[in-house]
Amino acid sequence: MKTTKLILILSIISLLLFSGCATVGGTRAIVEGGNISKAQMIPTEIPMPIKTIEIYDKTKNERIEADVLSLSSSEIRKRLTSTETFISVEKRDSSGSLTYMGAGGKVSRGTYRVTFDYVNYTNQSILFDDTTKESAIGRIGVGLRITAELVTTSNGVDLSGLIPIGLAAQDNKVSGHLKFKVYGISNDKVGLAVPTTSILDVSSIQKSFEAASAVRILFGLDETTIEPYLIGVADIKPVDAERATEAAVKKLVE
Repeated sequence: MKTTKLILILSIISLLLFSGCATVGGTRAIVEGGNISKAQMIPTEIPMPIKTIEIYDKTKNERIEADVLSLSSSEIRKRLTSTETFISVEKRDSSGSLTYMGAGGKVSRGTYRVTFDYVNYTNQSILFDDTTKESAIGRIGVGLRITAELVTTSNGVDLSGLIPIGLAAQDNKVSGHLKFKVYGISNDKVGLAVPTTSILDVSSIQKSFEAASAVRILFGLDETTIEPYLIGVADIKPVDAERATEAAVKKLVE
């Protein structure tokens, strides 16, 4: 009963903290090996600071690529106009390789990595095939990444959010740990607000929401230094993710 009440409280907190953020609507089954037409976002293995960002040059009356280091945190903050929660589920096979499964849902027994990005961001178009003119969206921003490394021991485990994962852990259907990474935000208070790792349990789920809330507050403070990171690519087929990421890194990071 106490656990149910705590989860209810966390649900309310999450709605208050992340109202306006995109969430996965409902629970759906993930089809093993199924075709995914376009990905909401396939995260980069490690978020990387970008070198340039699009701004509007009033003297030229056009958009230009500006060096991030030439801009103040206030100017950068004005470019990161979207706030959203991105979820990606990847399944790990016996060799350790990961396969993108989608943005959450019910899964079978296995080993998974679920990535939650609570982020203030903007999009930038990335051309990754000169021949076919195929493009992707590079998501660049700042925020908190929570990575859940999980082992499910039952079929039908819901990986669509931190709360259902916490419930599954409470029922001994899933085990694992959480890793926390703040990217693009420099403030002395970050270390106090965000843990580094945590064993998966109800307490760690609560810490996750508290950390996300703290990072959102720190983002808006004048004293906080902001540096956008490439956090992933979107609007692509998973099969094209590697090429799109390489193109995004070449254009924005290197």
